Amino acid sequence: MRLESVSLRLLEDGIVPGLSVAVVQKGELVWHRGFGVKNAQTKEPVAANTVFEAASLSKPVFAYAVLKLVDAGKFDLDTPLTKYLPGNYDVGEDARLQQITARHVLSHTPGFPNWRRQGNPLTIHFTPGERFSYSGEGFVYLSKVIEHVTGEKFNEFMKRMVFDPLGMADSSYV
Repeated sequence: MRLESVSLRLLEDGIVPGLSVAVVQKGELVWHRGFGVKNAQTKEPVAANTVFEAASLSKPVFAYAVLKLVDAGKFDLDTPLTKYLPGNYDVGEDARLQQITARHVLSHTPGFPNWRRQGNPLTIHFTPGERFSYSGEGFVYLSKVIEHVTGEKFNEFMKRMVFDPLGMADSSYV
C-alpha cells in the first residue's frame, strides 16, 4: 500500500522513531497501523493501542470545550480572566493582566510568551489583543481559570465536555 511506504519514508525523513496512521471514511475507521518504535531505547514497536502525546493538537479540542461553556451561558469570551480567577497568576504587578480574556488566549493574543523559563515569573510582552504570538502559557492560564469556574480538574472537565460525548475513550490530558 502506498500509505505504508509514505509513512516509512516520513519516519526516516523526519528522524521520528514512531507514528500511528489511521484512515477514517464516512465516520468509520477503515485502516490503521503503527510504524517504527514507541521507545528509541527499548525498540518496543508502535502498536495499535500506543498512546502518543498530541501536544499543541490539543489546543483546538480545549477551545471547543471552552466554546461549549460559552454556548451554555456559563462563560464569556470577553470578560477579563482575572474576574473568574482573582490574583496575579505569577505575573506580578503588570496591570495588563486585567485585560486578558479567553478570546485573547484562544486567538494567541494575550501578550504571553509561548513558554517561560522554569522558575521565572510569567511576563506580558505586549498589550493583550495588540498582535499574534503563539502562547502555550496562555492556554495553561485559561485551563486554570476553567478549573476554577467549573470546580473540576482539567482532565475531568475535558472528559465530561468532549471525550465522553464524542466517544474518545482513549483520550486524556494526563
